[in-house]
Amino acid sequence: MSTTERMTARALSAARTTETRLVAEVTAFVKSVLRALRNRKAMNALNDLEDYQLQDIGLTRRDVDVAVNRSGLMDDPFKLLPRQARLRGSRSAVLPRRS
Repeated sequence: MSTTERMTARALSAARTTETRLVAEVTAFVKSVLRALRNRKAMNALNDLEDYQLQDIGLTRRDVDVAVNRSGLMDDPFKLLPRQARLRGSRSAVLPRRS
């Protein structure tokens, strides 16, 4: 194999790597957009639940409202829900209950 052939093979390999990386990034972006839209739809379903149903899964109406209002159109609102429930759970574990 001549030097020219090796250099050409390396250039083609680098080009394929760049194209592959670009395809992977575009695919990841499309997946994240679809996930955000799916989660937004699920968040709307959560918003339709009654308060006692939300309480059964450890959420409040305010948790759902905060997650919806703080997340952007293409953001995943579910990323905000677990944090809210954890914060409320840690506060209730530390503070004594009132009788």
